[in-house]
Amino acid sequence: MAIQNYERDAALAELQEQGLTVRLHSAEKNTWHISDGGLYSGYVVSGDELIELKKAHKLNMPGIRSLV
Repeated sequence: MAIQNYERDAALAELQEQGLTVRLHSAEKNTWHISDGGLYSGYVVSGDELIELKKAHKLNMPGIRSLV
C-alpha cells in the first residue's frame, strides 16, 4: 500500500509540475480532479489510473482525456 501511495504522489507531483491543477475529489474513493485551468472543467481519475498513465508515459492531459 505504501508503494502505491508513493507512486500516486509522484504522479500527482508530475501533473502539478506540468502546470495542471490537482485537487482531491474523493478520499474515500481515491479519486482526483485534474484540470488545466478552468474552474468547472477537468477530469476525475483514480489514483490507480494515474499510476498506470505514468507507467505508460502518458501522464498528461491528452492521456487523462483518453480515459473518458
